[in-house]
Amino acid sequence: MKIDIKWIIGILGTILMGLSTWVLVSVVELKQDSSMIKGELFQINQQFGRVYNHMNEMMNNKWVVFINYMLGFVVY
Repeated sequence: MKIDIKWIIGILGTILMGLSTWVLVSVVELKQDSSMIKGELFQINQQFGRVYNHMNEMMNNKWVVFINYMLGFVVY
């Protein structure tokens, strides 16, 4: 039985094309997931910044510090 080289090249080409397509899709999915995670972390960072800024403004507001002192809240 004679094995035709064209069949072997065709089968190997098909296998390589399938593997390369799978790798490309996997890389695109990983890139999308990493960019989505970066976006979420950036939003969390913004929220922490807003809370810190709000608390900083509240601590710098002398009336709020005075009212908290009069009400018995301990402010460090």
